[in-house]
Amino acid sequence: MVKVGKASVRDVRRANRALVMRHLLAAGETSRTEIGAATSLSAGTVTNVLAQLREEGTIRETGFEDSAGGRPRSIVQLHPGAAVVFGADLGESSVRVEMFDLTLHRLGARRHRFADRRIEPEEVERLIADDVEELLAESGIARDRVLGLGLGVPGIVENPSDDPARSVAHVPVLGWDEVAFKGIAGRLGFPVFLDNGAKTTTQAEAWYGSAKGVEHAIVVLIGDGAGAGIITNGRLYRGSSSSAGEWGHTKISLHGPVCRCGAIGCVETFVGASAVLKRWHPGADWDGRESEGVAALLAAYEAGDEAAVRAVDALVQHLGVALANLVNLYNPSRIIVGGWFGDIVAQQFLEDVTSAMRRSSLKQPGEEAVVERSRLGQDAVALGAATLPVDRFIETGLAPTPA
Repeated sequence: MVKVGKASVRDVRRANRALVMRHLLAAGETSRTEIGAATSLSAGTVTNVLAQLREEGTIRETGFEDSAGGRPRSIVQLHPGAAVVFGADLGESSVRVEMFDLTLHRLGARRHRFADRRIEPEEVERLIADDVEELLAESGIARDRVLGLGLGVPGIVENPSDDPARSVAHVPVLGWDEVAFKGIAGRLGFPVFLDNGAKTTTQAEAWYGSAKGVEHAIVVLIGDGAGAGIITNGRLYRGSSSSAGEWGHTKISLHGPVCRCGAIGCVETFVGASAVLKRWHPGADWDGRESEGVAALLAAYEAGDEAAVRAVDALVQHLGVALANLVNLYNPSRIIVGGWFGDIVAQQFLEDVTSAMRRSSLKQPGEEAVVERSRLGQDAVALGAATLPVDRFIETGLAPTPA
């Protein structure tokens, strides 16, 4: 007979707890019977886990449902007020900070636009930390109820799974290399989790949006740049060093402008907002006013302006080719288009983009793939970032030790 050591028993209990909590997070209100069916845990194990979670204050009973021939069954849910988390979206020209309860219901938000793209990391840390302090003060929530802050960045994140405090971000779009954001954690007294913005968006879509329950999906994020998150077999694919999904720097041409990465022919030089605006009006300067420029472009397109029509048509065709490459490589059943510019494109030109994608992809996987607009809108990066501390809480059972 094989003896199970204390560590193994603890691991099993932690895994069972995580299974139950993930079901609670996805289902909202649920019963012991539903939890057992969804997790394949025995009735006794479910009862023990729920008793532990109730003792922690992590769940609460919300009522009872009738049981044929027996006593009523209690309905339980995660206690929204048991903890709070923060999610931050660092973009090319702004940073947004949002506060959520444990069920990831938004409690408040702040946003700052940058006067200059070359903002320093220390200034971003100050803005985020100040926003967190303001949101905590306004809510009256105690600091010891904060599980952490997740931060989505537009770049590659080296994110060691064994020690998130050692995460390092490379953000060339802002001129940064090897930024750890340790100043925020030190100032606030709780941990900061970093990840690529496209990956945090993908996590949000998988938990709450268009990718929920989908085994093979790709979430593309289009702003000034472009990125992607890849879900395969129901899990986010990261690659050997967590840089998978740099779709914006895959090549679809041997010609064109030089990308910010130094190469030629990158996807983002054809589908990014600034690139599209430059093709419409090569001499115009929309730096820092890209959303204003896109609105002007669409107005000109609707009015039949020939240059605007050419620019939009080129965008649709290049985006179709870029998505077709994803279809041929990964065979997703769904492609979700998001990001501030991607949301606009999907809202107005989704059918055209889908047709362009199918013309350039292999017939069977192209017809199988459904292209759709993100249900979560432009705030998905911050929501996805907030899932990082929640995910760690689910897996460990404890709030992480401050960095």
